[in-house]
Amino acid sequence: MRKRERQLVTIGLVFLFGIIAYAAYAGWFDGAPIPVLDKINKDNETYQLDIKDIKAEVLENGHVKLIFNITNYEHFNLSSVQVLYALNVADPENATYVSINASTLGNGTYATEIPSTFGDTVYYKVKVEYNQNKTFETKVYTIQVKDTVPPKVNGVTITYNATTGNATITVNATDNDAIKNVIIYYAITQDGNLTNATWANATLTAAPWVATIKVDANITDTTYYYLDLYVIAQDLSGNEVRYPANGTIHFYANETTTISG
Repeated sequence: MRKRERQLVTIGLVFLFGIIAYAAYAGWFDGAPIPVLDKINKDNETYQLDIKDIKAEVLENGHVKLIFNITNYEHFNLSSVQVLYALNVADPENATYVSINASTLGNGTYATEIPSTFGDTVYYKVKVEYNQNKTFETKVYTIQVKDTVPPKVNGVTITYNATTGNATITVNATDNDAIKNVIIYYAITQDGNLTNATWANATLTAAPWVATIKVDANITDTTYYYLDLYVIAQDLSGNEVRYPANGTIHFYANETTTISG
């Protein structure tokens, strides 16, 4: 072999061994990409995968909504983004976690919903699988699922029977969880002046929220009375609402009739 040919062969072998060495370093042979902290772009910048800005919100149905950001996601091949959760466990570090997929909202933001109920203690963490066989997982977070939404009173109906002197009060109340009780506060006066009125109440603990109140004990005379009332609805978590928000529902009981307020 001539000298010139030997030089070309030597240069070729050096180049070939250089490619093999780089491929081994980069993980081409085992299918693994460059590790997170070793991923360098053309400007020699290092990108690290991270999960930040994890926000947990208790929804009206008792579920927990999670939103979080994955930084530098565009530099990695993400194959799975999941939230792992456990409910009411004694040892969250060694508990069995249920996995649910998170949906992308764009620009590295992900969201999912944990099917919890009011009163639960939720433990959760985020897990990301990327670059074929790598995993990134956060620490365990926790949130108490508390109901902060008050009930809704959609209206009150008063049906007065002049023959009996009774008023039937029906409260239309709903709650995102469950109503504990509905309290009807009422005053009966001859002139409708509430300045020195005596207030009473009827507490209802089960639906339907209906109470019957004696307005006129003597229906044979010509004296008619005024009925004023308002309602307080409370749920199991202690949230409450007043209806109406201010003042009272005012009713003159002089004939059989039905009013809604």
